[in-house]
Amino acid sequence: RREPTTILVVVCFSPDDGVYTFGLGQYGQLGHGTFIFESRIPLCRVDSAVFVSTENGKLFMFGSNNWGQLGLGSKVTVNKPTCVKALKSQKVTLVSCGRNHTLICTAQGNVFAAGGNSEGQLGLGDCEERTSFHRIRFFDSHGPIRMLSAGSNTSAALTGDLGSKFSSRFFQCK
Repeated sequence: RREPTTILVVVCFSPDDGVYTFGLGQYGQLGHGTFIFESRIPLCRVDSAVFVSTENGKLFMFGSNNWGQLGLGSKVTVNKPTCVKALKSQKVTLVSCGRNHTLICTAQGNVFAAGGNSEGQLGLGDCEERTSFHRIRFFDSHGPIRMLSAGSNTSAALTGDLGSKFSSRFFQCK
C-alpha cells in the first residue's frame, strides 16, 4: 500500500458557479480522467481524494483510494468522477474527506463513513477498514449534524439545533 504524499492542487471558484482544479494529479484527484498535471475542470478537491456533491445531493468521488475512502466498494484509484451508487437514494448534504477516510451526512440526518480505520476514525466501534459507506448508528439519537470534520486519523461531528448549545462528538478506537 503506498502512502499519499502532499499534493499541490489549486481550486478556483468562478462567478458563474464553476469550480476549476489544476495542479499535480498523480492520484486522479483533479477529476480529469488522467494521472498527470492538468488544469481547468468544474470540480472541487480535498487532499488526495475528491468529492463533488451535486445540487440534487448525488455524491461523486475520485482520486486516491488506497484505504477504500471513496466508498465505491474497492481500493482501486479512480481518475474520473464516479457516482457512489450505494448512496444514490440519499441526498448528501455534508462531506468531509480526511487523509484516508470520508464522512458524509444526508438530508435525513444519517452519517456514513468509509475508508481507513486504524484508529477507529470511522466511528463504527472497531478498527477495520471499510471500502463502502457504512452508517454510524451512534448519531441516530444525537440530534441534527451541523458539521463533519475528517482529519488524518480522527473525525469529529458538531451536533445540535440552531439556537441551542452545540456539542461535539469525537470517535476513537479503545
